[in-house]
Amino acid sequence: MAKLYPLFVASSSFFLSYYVRLSWTILSVYMPFRPTVSEEGIAFAIFFIGYVIVQIPSGFVSDRFSGGMVIALSLIGLAASSIMSALSPDILWEYISSLIMGFTAGWIYPASINVMNHYYRDRRSIYVGYYSIAWPLAIVVSGFALPSLAMAVGWRWGYYSSAIASLIVAFMALRLKTDKTGYRIDLSLIRNRNVILLSLGGLIFFLSYWSLTLYAYKYFVSIGIDPVIAGLIFSSMAISGLFSTFFSGFLISRIGTKNAVVISLICYGLLILAFSFVRSDLLLIIISLVMGFFRFIITPGNSGLAIDIGRERAGSVSGIANMFWQSSGIIGPVISAIMIVGIGFRNLWTVLAFIVFLSSLIYYFIDPSFHATAHHADITEK
Repeated sequence: MAKLYPLFVASSSFFLSYYVRLSWTILSVYMPFRPTVSEEGIAFAIFFIGYVIVQIPSGFVSDRFSGGMVIALSLIGLAASSIMSALSPDILWEYISSLIMGFTAGWIYPASINVMNHYYRDRRSIYVGYYSIAWPLAIVVSGFALPSLAMAVGWRWGYYSSAIASLIVAFMALRLKTDKTGYRIDLSLIRNRNVILLSLGGLIFFLSYWSLTLYAYKYFVSIGIDPVIAGLIFSSMAISGLFSTFFSGFLISRIGTKNAVVISLICYGLLILAFSFVRSDLLLIIISLVMGFFRFIITPGNSGLAIDIGRERAGSVSGIANMFWQSSGIIGPVISAIMIVGIGFRNLWTVLAFIVFLSSLIYYFIDPSFHATAHHADITEK
């Protein structure tokens, strides 16, 4: 059990950082002030503004200080912002709380990646696969729990429950330690070819992903699907990911991280394209299940590539890359909202699919054997 403790805490913190941002996509439907499509997109984008601005500093802080302490402080802030969201009387208040929520959630990913790199150097790809189960699990739990919770006891408890869970995991994280490398902040890492490709490929992929995640539930409801069934379809986009994320470590160890990511991206894009033509509840569930299988091979693949490229500077590289990845959350929902109004959902899904295909091409040119620390040995702080 002691060996799995860091995995559980790192994965739980990653789960919560993702779960809170998903909460808005579902709970906004039940809020009394009824946000419009444009207001939903703005609130989601504001979350990512707060999230993105801390990515580079969070990466370097995670390399320099205890990963457990960084996670604990972040989760305490996340709990406070979740309570603030629960108390939102109008959309302006929600904009402010979304910014604070993004700012506090943004420190968790680099710190938790450093925890994984510190405790699981042996069979790392396998354990990163276990860690990454948190991502699809957040979608599954949000799709099943939040609609039922909102209808049973009120939408505010969706946020209150997140706050309670964040405080519990924050207390558990205090025990975790990581290596303190002593590196100075070195922005030249941004110029590394692999870091650029990883950042750009992920930016384009997440541009499609966040748009799909934000508007999928609303789309299902808009074509006449029952809200509870729509939640089931939404969750189906991640249920199979619980198994594929577990499986991804074994796949990556066989065919390589980059190959696994590129193949999964192509398959994922084809399945998004299918959304343009299918309206049947059953077929949408099947498509979403297969989509989730490939989608959540990409997640541990991204984390694995950040570790392979960064090595002992995994926190810094993951922070830089994640800054670009999550920047997509700022522009994607806004652009998608404009496209929904202008050309409709069906054409939106087609555009998002081709964006994913472009992302797969960029990932293809990454060379994980050339890591970002190769020319940075002289920048450590004595």
